[in-house]
Amino acid sequence: MSARRTLLLFGAYAGAALLTRAVVLFVPIVDVDEASYLVAARELLRGKLLYVAVADHKPPLVYLYYAAAQLLGAGMPALRLFTDLVTVPLTALALSAFYRHSPEGIMAGTLYLIYGAAFVGHDMLSVNCEVLLLLPAAWAFAVVRDETAALRPARQLGAGLLLGMAVLFKHQAAAWFLAVMFAAWAAVARQRRPVRLAAALAALLAGFAAPLLAVWLWFASRGAARPFLYWNLTHNLLYAANPIRAREVGRGVLRNLVPFLLVATALWWAAWRSRPRLTSYQATLVGGVLVLSLATTFVGLRFYPHYFILVIPPLALLAAPHAAGALQERPLAPSTRRAAAWTIGVLLAFTLANGIIYARTDIQEETRPVFADVAAWLRADPCYPGASLFTWGYAPAFNASADLPIATRFLFLESTLVGYVPGNADSARGVVDARWRIRPEHWDWLLADLQHRPPTFIIDTAPARIHRWDHFPLASYSRLWSFVEGGYDLADTVDGVRIYRRRGCAGPAHDPGGRPDNR
Repeated sequence: MSARRTLLLFGAYAGAALLTRAVVLFVPIVDVDEASYLVAARELLRGKLLYVAVADHKPPLVYLYYAAAQLLGAGMPALRLFTDLVTVPLTALALSAFYRHSPEGIMAGTLYLIYGAAFVGHDMLSVNCEVLLLLPAAWAFAVVRDETAALRPARQLGAGLLLGMAVLFKHQAAAWFLAVMFAAWAAVARQRRPVRLAAALAALLAGFAAPLLAVWLWFASRGAARPFLYWNLTHNLLYAANPIRAREVGRGVLRNLVPFLLVATALWWAAWRSRPRLTSYQATLVGGVLVLSLATTFVGLRFYPHYFILVIPPLALLAAPHAAGALQERPLAPSTRRAAAWTIGVLLAFTLANGIIYARTDIQEETRPVFADVAAWLRADPCYPGASLFTWGYAPAFNASADLPIATRFLFLESTLVGYVPGNADSARGVVDARWRIRPEHWDWLLADLQHRPPTFIIDTAPARIHRWDHFPLASYSRLWSFVEGGYDLADTVDGVRIYRRRGCAGPAHDPGGRPDNR
């Protein structure tokens, strides 16, 4: 394909991506993970070191992506616009390149754009790790798209580099690396050329290891090798070891996994019908990624819908040959018309549903007015300039909305501080005992952070029952409660959230909207 046609295709994909995702374009926070990435990115721009002064269990590139996008414009709308106009269409273009931008390739990119938006907006339409890792991972596929390319060490080196970068967005990309490695082995094995196999696999492994080693060395040079390994490996292994009951697993399967599989019915049907059109290498490579991506959705048995995003690209690649061929037939077969109607129907249905959900304030927790109300209170307070904020709860959206620095390294306080495992409601209610996950040294770090630089404001989300934090009242944690009582006054309660202000903070009494100051 010429450069001009490639550019036109990219423009068409960008328009389609924006159209299918515009329903949440100006939503401040679509998902709680977005808030955590945004807060961490702002901390990085303030000069803090990741995994030391800002601690979370995601790889570093997601935070760097958010930080870089902040230079284009503040807040999530600018970042979302950049993702919809650049990242998502470039991913679709990579899927098209797998089939050399043939009708099958154009169809693969189109199916990804449609089905990537045709499910729960909370997960599919947020700027999450899965959406970001797909950009380098999909181009790795394009680099080794056929058996000839798979036999070239230079191509495998490039694919390894891209997959190593994908893992630095999220660990599940390692499943794609395994599929590429197996497909290369199968391709070379068919030719019975072990020397070529060794060269190809060595190049793939070297490319994959290079980004990971470079990032580890960067953190090691700053004395942060151990925190980097803890938050990226140890903590994630513990996160995957989810002490969940079978009943809750069943609810996750019925609420998320089964509906997703049904929504993608037309893709599964087209993928099955495409089998005669695929080469042995393509079937091995793409089929392997599909199987392994499905396997990653079972990690921790949480079945978050955003886990399913990795399933869509390989499924689109498998479905594209039959879909492209069927749409060229005249007249269209009844099965083709039904599949097309289903595809358009699920996209429109979920677009409408997501629009309703994010237009209201009583369905999705991130749309509750409490975040904007508390942020407005903080911004109106005389102590706001130069202030910092500590949030007791699972709610980084308060820091994101108020644009205040975090007062501790912890973006989330859940598993290692209170024994609450995200995605496991029973652990919050105490039905499942996850207190073995609490790490006493993390409490030491938390109190040390707060005492070293006492925050201007402390907000307690437990009374507001945000993200099940009503199970963890502040007064139940004696060390933290003593710190609050010893230096803070209750300034106000906004939508159930208690706001404490540090004593000695200069300024007149705060009276937003005529409410009395509660000091």
